Amino acid sequence: MSKPLFALLAGLCAATLLAEDIKLPAPQKTGGMPLMEALAKRATSRRTQGPEPSAQQLADLLWAANGITREDGKRTAPSAMDKREIEIAVLTAKGLFLWDPEANTLIENPACVDLEDQRRDASAFLILYYDKGVQKRESALADSGFVGQNIYLFCASRGWNSVFMGSIDRKKLATALGKEEDEILFAHRIGVK
Repeated sequence: MSKPLFALLAGLCAATLLAEDIKLPAPQKTGGMPLMEALAKRATSRRTQGPEPSAQQLADLLWAANGITREDGKRTAPSAMDKREIEIAVLTAKGLFLWDPEANTLIENPACVDLEDQRRDASAFLILYYDKGVQKRESALADSGFVGQNIYLFCASRGWNSVFMGSIDRKKLATALGKEEDEILFAHRIGVK
């Protein structure tokens, strides 16, 4: 790599490091659509363009996906042998963030990889990945399905569009997240209405 190009990339990475983490508000855990109605309305729609979700909307969405429900750390989605290995990264127009469910915070990821082709103007793009030091891939694949269904049901209850995606650029996403390619499982595009 040429020195001027390297300097430009280093400068872009440094600018990304100046971004701040986002402390999300407490999720709203009451109300909403009855479960049977949400199941009836659950659908896949690739029309995911829309406004960026607010901090409250992201807090509610992420908690529904795989948030903490009890003092012992158990989640809204089950996991094999209670390993809790599924992690969620959030890509919006503001950047790429790692969700910390314990702190209810989006942590800015300083990766210098252009992911716009993955987001494709969706309101939000959720990346499901796992720590292979904690769980086997086969179990993580099943567990990511539980999280994906929670996302679908939440979106149905809000009237949002969503699509669970297996056709993603795992190599690019792994590079952005500092993970190995086989740790990237699936993605979920969200369209806020």
